[in-house]
Amino acid sequence: MTQTAIIQPVNSIVFIHGDGDLDVPVNKLERNGSLVAASSNCLIVCVYPEIDGPTHITLGRSADVDPGSTPSFIGELETPQKQLFIDQVDDVVVFTQAVPSTLTTIRIWLSHPRWPEKVVIGID
Repeated sequence: MTQTAIIQPVNSIVFIHGDGDLDVPVNKLERNGSLVAASSNCLIVCVYPEIDGPTHITLGRSADVDPGSTPSFIGELETPQKQLFIDQVDDVVVFTQAVPSTLTTIRIWLSHPRWPEKVVIGID
């Protein structure tokens, strides 16, 4: 099932994670110029600047949401409870999604390398 939302999160970031104690990769954010910072159980994704407007975010199976371009990020995320969460700094949950495994492949497409107005998150 594909889910979509329009968000304008505080700090212009969202978190993607499973449940439990998180290793939030805050020290890795933008260190290498990427808008995605990763640990084994948490991703931080930079979105369109909050002050400039909203971000359109989509979540679904990779095959269903793939926009036809190369993903900006591909990695595996621990999802020990077989549940994926996407939320904001202020604990607002954007999406929850059941996943089939305790290790989930995440693909992220960004509409712009610095100011993405559209973020597409594919799960496998």
